[in-house]
Amino acid sequence: MAVPRSFALSADDRAVLEAADKFARKEFVSLARRMDDEEWWPPDIFQKIGTAGFMGATVPAEHGGAGMDLFSSGLICQAFARWNPAIALSWAAHDNLCVNNIFRNANEAQRRQYLPGLCNGTKIGALGLTEPGAGSDALGAMRTSAHREGDHYILNGTKIYITNGPVADVLLVYAKTAPELGRQGHLGLHCREGFPRLQGCAKAHQDGLSRQPDRRAGVRQLPRAGGQPGWQGKRRRQNRHERARPGARAGGRLVRGHLRTCAAN
Repeated sequence: MAVPRSFALSADDRAVLEAADKFARKEFVSLARRMDDEEWWPPDIFQKIGTAGFMGATVPAEHGGAGMDLFSSGLICQAFARWNPAIALSWAAHDNLCVNNIFRNANEAQRRQYLPGLCNGTKIGALGLTEPGAGSDALGAMRTSAHREGDHYILNGTKIYITNGPVADVLLVYAKTAPELGRQGHLGLHCREGFPRLQGCAKAHQDGLSRQPDRRAGVRQLPRAGGQPGWQGKRRRQNRHERARPGARAGGRLVRGHLRTCAAN
């Protein structure tokens, strides 16, 4: 059983937080005005984050990651949000919803295919999960379907709020493959490089986060989605629940970092 952390930050925790804060202050602040005014996304920012060692926070070094834990990734998110909350949120979607997801649930061949580029920032990741009308039960109310044709799947459905959707190189999509199994009848699919970009997309306007690359509508008839048979059902759901509390803390860290900026101004 893992030993519970103290509420106080350790010396290593403070070092991670201070290093991420120093980096974000140097690299993010000058981008904010143009991002706000033009809803522009800096195309090389993820590569800079990767070069600095803050991508793939929870992925071991053998796969190109930083080898940290989820708490440390929350500290990075807090530091980033202090200086640019839009970049912080996009980083969190990339690093946790996509990268950590692939590391924990994909097979070894898929890890070696996708993780190096995602961990050095040359590739951007996204996750398509939420659907219109699903509410908080994203898995139970899911209507996007996937049926197998040969060595790939055909996806049909609509997703909303796909953070990084317009700029993603690797897109994970959750879809129903066995509706009769309810919440356990879904599969995590990865759309390979060169997949058709999201169709029928509209910008999702969010107060305070207009500069974050997000799309409201999603996938329809996306061919060539690869799926791993073991990446579904009960194991997938349990992994999400295991990470729910650390993920919630990361969201709180993002808010905390943003509030520090608001208080200073």
